[in-house]
Amino acid sequence: MRISLYIKQINVVLLLSMLCAFGYCNAQTTDHKEEKTAVDSFDIKQHSFLLPQPLPKGKYFQQVSVQYVVIPKDWITETLTAPMLGYAGKYTLPYGFNLQSSLSTLFISYRLNFGPFWNYSVNNVHFGAGYQVAYNLGFLKQFGYNTTLNIWEQQPSLTVGYSFKKIAAVLRGDLYLTSSLSETQAGHTISYPSFLNGYSITGSVEQRLWKDNLLSFGFKLNYLKYHIIAWPAFPVNQYRYWLPEFDLGLSF
Repeated sequence: MRISLYIKQINVVLLLSMLCAFGYCNAQTTDHKEEKTAVDSFDIKQHSFLLPQPLPKGKYFQQVSVQYVVIPKDWITETLTAPMLGYAGKYTLPYGFNLQSSLSTLFISYRLNFGPFWNYSVNNVHFGAGYQVAYNLGFLKQFGYNTTLNIWEQQPSLTVGYSFKKIAAVLRGDLYLTSSLSETQAGHTISYPSFLNGYSITGSVEQRLWKDNLLSFGFKLNYLKYHIIAWPAFPVNQYRYWLPEFDLGLSF
């Protein structure tokens, strides 16, 4: 009798445990469905930094990045892959316009961009045209140098992008027109006439990392006479060189 009673009690406990486990699994399934629904409602067009698209006015987007530029051997004694840190901001205006600015630095090299962009979208295809003014500053007082470099550039660009639900692909072309360049060494300043520095083509992919934060990876191919990251080697000659660049960005 006592053994039979124990067996009944064990059966009741097991039944209650199974019911609790089923309820817990059910709750987990519901939460998972709710979470999945929330993830599925995400649209990268509402949060993308790179897409050239018209957005409601008065919004600010920002991105931090690391840029790796491969310097040609002709500029230095050995191949160098140098990282630059970058910050970019975008403020939206009416009628598809926005203002964009960015700052890249290697501590002895600085590049500041600022200018307007106009954007237009047809469904998931996006187009943009921009015109920025860039200021480059380089200074070095060590290793036998006593040099300061000041450069003003004009940078028109065209951008096209395509957006999926959670991923965006962007292709951008830039032209670099050097309007003013002066180099000061030990109190003596040398000025250079305006010239076409070169151009670049950039392909980027942007996708969601977590919540509304996006991760982007880009490959940029520069064809330039000089790059601010290697300004101590300027001027090398009158030729242009290919400079591959890899960009990793976080938008938030």
